[in-house]
Amino acid sequence: MPEPGFYWASMFVSYAFFTIWTLLTFLIVVIWLKVDLNYYLIGLVPTLILLTPFFFRMARRIWLTIFA
Repeated sequence: MPEPGFYWASMFVSYAFFTIWTLLTFLIVVIWLKVDLNYYLIGLVPTLILLTPFFFRMARRIWLTIFA
């Protein structure tokens, strides 16, 4: 079992995933497609909730790959 600091550090990697996803979708949906910001935020919250398990698993995998 990895040490507790492993999970703490992989949290920062998942934070980067959430930030990149939010910025990328903002640029595509609001800036490029000219969708209203309220509709974007209404759609963003469910996608972040649905992608949470995927982002957490990918963050742990990437952190383990870097330091294993």
